[in-house]
Parts: sequence; C-alpha cells; structure tokens
Amino acid sequence: MKIQQLVFPDQHRCEVEETELSERLGPGEVLVKNRVTLVSAGTELAMFTRTHRGFDEPDFAYAKYPFRPGYAAVGEVVIGVGDIKPGTRVFHATKHGTYAKLSAQDVIVLPEGLADEHATFYGLAQISMTSPRLAPPKMGEHVVVIGMGLIGNLCAQLYAQGGAGRVGCADLTPFRLEKARACGLIEGFNTREKPLTEWVKQFGPRGAEIVVEAVGINPTIDAALKSVADRGLVVLLGSPRSKMEIDPYFDIHRKGIAVIGAHGRNVDAVTRQQDQPLLLEWLKNGKLRVEPLITQRMPFTEGLKAYEGLRDRTDEFLGVILTYP
Repeated sequence: MKIQQLVFPDQHRCEVEETELSERLGPGEVLVKNRVTLVSAGTELAMFTRTHRGFDEPDFAYAKYPFRPGYAAVGEVVIGVGDIKPGTRVFHATKHGTYAKLSAQDVIVLPEGLADEHATFYGLAQISMTSPRLAPPKMGEHVVVIGMGLIGNLCAQLYAQGGAGRVGCADLTPFRLEKARACGLIEGFNTREKPLTEWVKQFGPRGAEIVVEAVGINPTIDAALKSVADRGLVVLLGSPRSKMEIDPYFDIHRKGIAVIGAHGRNVDAVTRQQDQPLLLEWLKNGKLRVEPLITQRMPFTEGLKAYEGLRDRTDEFLGVILTYP
C-alpha cells in the first residue's frame, strides 16, 4: 500500500513523500491509520533547523538528513492482533504519516473519553515527568520552570500537582505566559522585564529550591544556575543546543547546588510504565490541561508551514496538531 509521510530532506526543508508500506504483518504487529499527530517544537524543530547537537557527532545515530520527524501520534488500528482489535484507538511514538506498522507492544490503548487531540500530548507528558521523577520537591519547596513551551508548561503543571509549594513560570513572551495561566499556572515571570534572579525573590528568603531549564539554550541555563537557592537543584530538561562556559566556582561549587541531566532515557522503564495510567487519566479528566496549548490545527501536508511557524512566530505558534484524511 502507498502511504505518505513528512521528511526533512535538508535544513529548513519539509516535504511530503510517498512510499510503499507492506500490509503483510509480522508476528505481534499491528497496522494503524493515523488520525492526528502533535509536532514537538523541541527535538523536531532542532532537526528542522539543524541545531541538534547530534549533527556535530559523526557516530550519533539519528541526527542526519533525510530525517522523518514525529513521535506523538494517535490513530485507529486497521489490522490488529490479540486483544488489540480493529477500531481500537491507540497512541504510538512514530512518524508524521498516514499509516504506521509497529509492534503491538509499542502502542498504548487509549481510554474511552480521552479526546484524540489531548491524547497526542501523552508522549510529551512522559518527557515532562522526567524532571519531577529525578528531582521531586520536598513538601513546600518552591519550583521555577524556565521556558513555557509544551514541555516546560506540562512540567510546571506536574510539579504543581506533585507537592511543590509555589510554581513560577518564566518566559520572554507574554503569549506563552498567558497560555501558562490558562493552564492554571498563575505565577508568571516575564524575564524580558527583569532577570530571573529578581523574580525569585517573590518566593521569600530561600527563593526557588528547584529550577528547571526547559529551553536548552545557554542564557537560560546560566539563569537557572544563578537564580536557584543555595544547595538547590538545577534540572536540565531542555536538550542543550550548544557548548557553553560556566563559572563552576560561584555558580555551582560555592552555592552547593546539584545539576541534574533530565534526558528521558534517565528514567527507568518500570517507572515510565507505572506513570502511564496516571498521565492518561489526568489528560482525560483535565487535571493536566492541554486544550489551551493547541494553537493551530492543519493538514499534515502543510507540515512546512507548521515548522516555519514554530521557528519564526513564537508568539503565535505553540501546540500544532496535524490532521489526516
């Protein structure tokens, strides 16, 4: 059968390619027809713009062109296996395309009542959960999350649900701070108005015991190191895009802080599995709010428009849902 999928043939280019997909399934495989997918403005945009660190490493596995983006899809099973019958709605972490063939072990059956569009956020919610799993707050500790993109917003919501005292949301753009407020995150810090080191004084003498950097750029990493409380935790949730110099004496050693790398691979599979029903339930009942984060819906054939918008119009584009016929 012929399918269509998005591909980055080179930097700043996105095209729709047509390819063949065999309908013959191997043992334990299912065929899924996609309904909607969510664009990740982190990894996918880094691949689109060629800012991913892996491009500079010859032995890095996937940072090369052509690249086929996508890892947040919701579809309907066409050919099933075992308990996964045709018509079953599933989440899967594969590409932006009309169909996908994958192992039944790699699909997550969605509960009734969870909207397709909301379910696409499950993968990003799992990534966002990395930070509270690796740096859980002690009761009443204050948290600041820098960067109110999808990952930072979801991370801040999870900390607010997980026992943090106050949760501050820092960003340069009023648009993203307004989206955070719409998700119930009421303490917004506009770092264009004043530096984060000044904003955290609102939390009292201690400031913020945990600061999460969810952007991955040098100025915000530096701001996280400088604004966290003495003996606090800095969590690098956003994937850093370039090398940088830091002052290890004043910013780390003298303050006694710990820096935690929160790449998704650093949470074990058992914990991820245990988090699955919780996150799906919170997406279903609105405890984890995602509807305000959806800013565009467009046919997947307009993928280039989606990536260019996320690259160039950060005060308009945030959560882009791609739809399929």
